[in-house]
Amino acid sequence: MLPSDRELHEEGETMPTYQMPIIVGVFQDEAQARKAVEELRNANFGRDQLGVATHNPNNVINNLAQDFMKLGVPEERARYYEHEFQAGHVIVSVRPDGREAEARRILQGNGGYDYGLDVALPSDGSKQ
Repeated sequence: MLPSDRELHEEGETMPTYQMPIIVGVFQDEAQARKAVEELRNANFGRDQLGVATHNPNNVINNLAQDFMKLGVPEERARYYEHEFQAGHVIVSVRPDGREAEARRILQGNGGYDYGLDVALPSDGSKQ
């Protein structure tokens, strides 16, 4: 789900914790997330900068919160993302490399919402 540049570690070693900004969008459905990822790619965000957690048999995610915390995301926020994922939503993460506003604009412009920000409403106007 998250950027794949984690170092492998020997048994008994602890993995390093990365302190990097991660921009996240939570999406009500996969079509919205797919459109956001396509727009991010068109804006020259590399595949190594993007992560997507979806609910399909080829995408096994055991502990999304732990993955986010290893990237420096605070625990409360990481648990929020895991809760949203468990509720059936798609999570898109971006390592923006200095382009935070652009990444956030693309995610929110495609219906993504984030922890602590106003929730994007589905087209029928109801919260899910």
